[in-house]
Amino acid sequence: MKSQFRRLNAGALLLALAVSTAGCAQDDAPQAGGATAITVMGMPAATNAKALKLFKDQVAAFEKANPDIKITGSDLPWDVKTFAPMLAAGSAPTVLRVPLTEPAGLIERRQVADITKEATALAEFGALNPDIMSYLTRDGVTYGLPEKAYALGLAYNRSLFTKAGLDPDKPPATWDEVRAYAKQISQKTGAVGFGEITTNNSGGWHLTAYTYSEGGSMIKEAQPGKWAASFNDTAARQVLDRWRAMRWEDDSMGGNVLGKQEDLIAQFSAGKVGMWVTSPSDIYPTYVTNGGRPEDFGGGPMPQGAGSATLVGGTIHLVNAKATPEQRAAAVKWIRFRYLRPNFDTEAAVTNAKAAAADGTPVGVPVLPIFDQATADKVREAITPHANVPAENFAGYVKSLSAFTFTPEPQVASQEIYAALDPVAQAVLTRQDADPAKLLADAEARVNAILQKQQ
Repeated sequence: MKSQFRRLNAGALLLALAVSTAGCAQDDAPQAGGATAITVMGMPAATNAKALKLFKDQVAAFEKANPDIKITGSDLPWDVKTFAPMLAAGSAPTVLRVPLTEPAGLIERRQVADITKEATALAEFGALNPDIMSYLTRDGVTYGLPEKAYALGLAYNRSLFTKAGLDPDKPPATWDEVRAYAKQISQKTGAVGFGEITTNNSGGWHLTAYTYSEGGSMIKEAQPGKWAASFNDTAARQVLDRWRAMRWEDDSMGGNVLGKQEDLIAQFSAGKVGMWVTSPSDIYPTYVTNGGRPEDFGGGPMPQGAGSATLVGGTIHLVNAKATPEQRAAAVKWIRFRYLRPNFDTEAAVTNAKAAAADGTPVGVPVLPIFDQATADKVREAITPHANVPAENFAGYVKSLSAFTFTPEPQVASQEIYAALDPVAQAVLTRQDADPAKLLADAEARVNAILQKQQ
């Protein structure tokens, strides 16, 4: 696999602002007034009124500062199946907002543009996190710029911990502790002790992350460009055995195990779930929007078994390969203005923080920085006076990151692999007689077939 992210110490975490219809950008000819038109993904949905207002305000400010550029927002989420034909037909947006797993394939298929000239001209380009940028460059060519990065950890309900007789300031650090805590929460409060997600590729995603925490891997590169499944071993089997024990012996996972992340966020926000694995920084704003009590939210370390790793990912912006030179330049200006600037420019960061705090939007959620530590520290110090998040509730999560190796998602066909692994998670959690060994063997064959198509 590609080299793992190096460890970052807890001081490298940035207390950042957590703020949270597509057209054919390439067919949008420069407008009559000479403006370059681009369509950009990343516009919040209409249901998220505060974030949408912020987006529109920023578009207006950007266009005022750049009257030669016209921005059209798209709230379409990234989906490989949806965007593959759009990219082929030339109808995809100019700026693509994708998970960190996607750049490798898009670059290989030549579906994204070389933005080296535009990106390296940015004064702050050299301060970007090199670990993240390693996924956006190939042979010295830059293809994208980051929006945010995340590391998985444990989200937990501090109130349920207290009701169950557990210390909310001491979240579990190992899977054995998670199992014991989950059983105690279920027995003493009636809530789901440990929630799980298994649909929309989330089962495969979590199986991957948990396997990393057991010292395992998902795919291996036997020789350059030749990949094979590597999860049919003790590490993944340990994950499945634990799932089965918690579901069928402890009865600590509840009966609703065929959901996606949005479903579990809703249950967690309602105080019905004690613990689950996610990115605490990413889901916290939605938790609050859904009515979750800030004082009840806790962020703990990614539980560990035989390993010492947590899965990392992120959100990236790339430019459609069919973009004109003018559109490429406009796209990089927009990405810098909307996503990079609040992470290096203290004035922009404070402006956003003040506006977000006034709207009741979370400010001060601990996240992994997309810039170097010096830059992150500078911005963190600037926005701290406006923070409205109980950062101490994330202490366990923040502290744990200095001890972990940051392991990326599979760099080849990650979403297809996750889809192939969803049935494994679903079977173990819905059928008491499921055979983990057979499930892994069958999944191995499916994943190897997927990988064969990629090489």
